[in-house]
Amino acid sequence: MTRARGWKALAAIVCALALTATAAACSSSSNSSGGGSSSGSNGDTTGISGETIKIGVSVSDLDGLRAAGFALAPALTTQNLSKRVTTYFDEWNAAGGINGYKIEPVIMTWDPVKPATAQKVCDDATINTPVFAFVNSSGMGAKYIECIAAAGVPTFFGEVAPQAAHDTGVLTTISPSAEVNATAGIDAAIADGQIPKGASVGIITGNGPEHVAATSAAKVSLEKNSNKVTVVAVNTLGGDTGVMSTESAAAINTFKSAGVANVVNAVQFTSATGFWDGAAGNNWSFTFLDVASSACTAYGAKSLKASAVGGICYTTFGDNVNSSGSLATETTFEKECRAHFDAMSKSDFDGAPSYPGVPSGETRTLPDGTKVSSDYAPVDCTFANVIKLALEKAGKNLDRGSFMKALRSLGDVPIALASNGKGNAAEGKTYLATLLHGVKLTAAPTGTAKNATGTYNGCAIDVQCWVPTNSNWYPIAK
Repeated sequence: MTRARGWKALAAIVCALALTATAAACSSSSNSSGGGSSSGSNGDTTGISGETIKIGVSVSDLDGLRAAGFALAPALTTQNLSKRVTTYFDEWNAAGGINGYKIEPVIMTWDPVKPATAQKVCDDATINTPVFAFVNSSGMGAKYIECIAAAGVPTFFGEVAPQAAHDTGVLTTISPSAEVNATAGIDAAIADGQIPKGASVGIITGNGPEHVAATSAAKVSLEKNSNKVTVVAVNTLGGDTGVMSTESAAAINTFKSAGVANVVNAVQFTSATGFWDGAAGNNWSFTFLDVASSACTAYGAKSLKASAVGGICYTTFGDNVNSSGSLATETTFEKECRAHFDAMSKSDFDGAPSYPGVPSGETRTLPDGTKVSSDYAPVDCTFANVIKLALEKAGKNLDRGSFMKALRSLGDVPIALASNGKGNAAEGKTYLATLLHGVKLTAAPTGTAKNATGTYNGCAIDVQCWVPTNSNWYPIAK
């Protein structure tokens, strides 16, 4: 047993140091003991002690961010982010646990201003305080997610990761890999006439693994359409917002010199502020690829500059509104998610209920006088549900292998605010979504009046948002 533990630790260290460069190798070496295969029980009970299961929950260190001088909504704290997941564990434990097991959360944080600090999260999850499974709903860099999954830890990630991370076999996401998302987005933009055949196209991207993978896939589709492609890559791995702003601003002149007519955005809004500050007035059309942190989410929409309005993204993630200009009808599962969130957060917002489209952690008074608070957390709710279902199905004889086998055999599962509510977990399928659609960035300045359909220029509240271009959802093709 000592030798087995030593080999497991050594494999995890090698994987953590190697990161993305050796993801496939790490996956294959750790799968024999780390649960990478979903074919059945493999005996790896890392993170299980007696009848306690340790699950890592990673969130941004918002308290540290606030201490550094960043203005954040009062209810947007590290503790409040983590309890969006841990309160589900509390409910399960209060009901007697799952198959006799109690869930113990292990909270792990990183500094969002210094992305490389997420390396410690990988080290902790795989070596220092190894956990049975790991959850990050948003924010962590994809290369650190891949680091954790490559060590054989069943990993749940609410954003987009490169295919190499999916190839570990133990990663589960809502939407497909960066490559699949990029290809689907470009192909849809071409089919819709946004990107004409032969047009000159600029891509603004980053240097993270998800960005590199997405850009490569996008270029393949564009070149098949006879498009001339000019790529500008911003140093997103460095985490220096000043440098990223300067580098992204330089893309404007590069694209002008190349005669670009269409700009494809493959980077998070925080990394391209300089570009968006100067992008207006160039008569460019914008296509957003859903491959970066918060790209086509409500938070991403709110945070983009006015110059991006009118841009279209093809994404698996859903919206609080529909293309007819009214609030979308919530599914039964979404209503359950909202009820849980309201019960969990009622003391955080002075009694104001959650409301569609309200940015995370905020309390707002709408133009009609209604006081509302932060919308519920759909990714946390979706992941909590599939984790619970998989644990229940895996049974008392639990290890990482039996858990992954159970997870990959759940079949149809609900998804909150994504894939038109319809997800599927199956052998060989590492993401839950089954559908994608197009959404358009729409302006709704503060104070916009509510219209006859109950929205604010099509948005759920008077905040810039994504609005579906039509009612169509399209099957995701690998």
